[in-house]
Parts: sequence; C-alpha cells; structure tokens
Amino acid sequence: MPTYQTTAQDEDTIRFGSAKIEVGTSSADLQDLGLVSGVAIKEDYTLVELKADNGAPITKGNKEHTVSLSFEMWELDLTKLALIRGGLDSTGSVAATPVTVTNEALTLTGTTAKKLAFKNGDGSEVGSIVVTDASSNAAVRNTDYVVSVDSAGYTTIARVAASTVIGTGEGVLVDYSYTPLANKTMSSGGLSTIAARYVRVTNINSAGKKFQIDIYKAKVVGGLDFSYPADDGDEPLKPKIEMKGEYDTTRTAGDQLFKITDEQGA
Repeated sequence: MPTYQTTAQDEDTIRFGSAKIEVGTSSADLQDLGLVSGVAIKEDYTLVELKADNGAPITKGNKEHTVSLSFEMWELDLTKLALIRGGLDSTGSVAATPVTVTNEALTLTGTTAKKLAFKNGDGSEVGSIVVTDASSNAAVRNTDYVVSVDSAGYTTIARVAASTVIGTGEGVLVDYSYTPLANKTMSSGGLSTIAARYVRVTNINSAGKKFQIDIYKAKVVGGLDFSYPADDGDEPLKPKIEMKGEYDTTRTAGDQLFKITDEQGA
C-alpha cells in the first residue's frame, strides 16, 4: 500500500474544463467568441537585479510585466475577428434579399424574452412585426409585448405582465421580415494603429461557479495564419490568435494588468 505524503487541502481549488473567451472595447460590451481550443494564459516579467562587484545580486522588483492569451478560433466570424484585431482592418457587408416569416410559434412565459429564429444581417431589429395569440387576436406592442435586440443581434419578444391578450405560458404567432447578409468582407493594409481590447476568460464548473480572468488592455500579436485542413480531415480551419496585455494606467497600481476572480474556491 503506498504511503501518501499529504491529502487534498481544498478539493474545490482543483480546476477542470476549458474556458469561454469574451472580447470587447470595454467590459460593458463583451462578445462571446464561441467555440475555441487550446486556451492558454501566461504571465511573464523580468526581475530587476543590482549586481555589485563584491557581493551577491540584490533583487529590486520587476520590469516588463506582461500577460498573454493564446487560443485557436473555431468560429471564423469576420466581424469578431476584426474586433480582436483592434481596428487594423476595414469591414463591410452586402445585404441579401429580404425574407418574410409567417406564423413563427413562440411560448411567452412570465416576462422572459424569447428570440426569433432569424435575424437581420446587420443585427438591427427585424421589420413588420405582427404578434397574435392562439385565437388570432392581435397583440399590441408595448401594451401586450415588448421588443428588443439581444447581444447577438437577434430580435426578442417578451410578454408585458399586465397584458390582457397574452396570458403567461401562452403560445403566440409572430410574422416579421428580416434581411440576411449575402456576404461579409474584411480587408487589411494601410492601417497601423491597433486598439487595445478588454478580454475575459471564464471557466464555469458543474456547480455554475466561475474562475474568471480579466485582462484589461490586450492587443493582438502577429498576423493571420490560415492553415487549411485536408478535405477528408475531421478538424476545421482554426486560426491561432495571440493577444498580449499591457498596463491600464487609469487603474490603481497593483490592478493595472489583469484580475482573477474565483467563485469556485471561495
């Protein structure tokens, strides 16, 4: 029987699983990058040493304190890729022919918003919205239901609590029109300024608790690398992204590069 030298001091501090990556111009407008692989965060710095001729070196703090994030991007969304690249590129799009949707069924419970199945390519609210209940009674916007657009650009419908037309848990039918995109474009060359981005990396355990790292100001490092897989392969095209953090000097010293928030081991 083996002799164990110790036991687990706190099993909640043992982490499992990968992470979600969100990027934005600030912490208030983060966008989820979706499926990624190979997520890695590495801190680095150089110790400052004073070396006398007749004694041991003296360590006096550090310099070149940085943090870097690297990952492989599975969902190759040009809009999000351009966001990551911090204004190094120009983006555009071409709208396709509008599409009409008739009698899309939704169930509205309480005042919880439900998103429509299709969205405008530019992320704006869909047009010509008509909502009726199961008995074909017309519902009135802002009296029986409200409309908003979520962070992914989908139009959502939510019941108004005081509605006399739509009861909680009732099914409704929605007519609307949406305009998808025919294509997106991202062009590069001639722009040299790269804006810093706010990055959040979050691991959530089975209890729903977070282990989260926020990098306040990170800039993309290196250019695009599209290594196309074989036609009969199982792997998608996964451009590798690397971002490097720099000090946000508007924050208090000691909290200018990154922050770790741990709910799992609290």
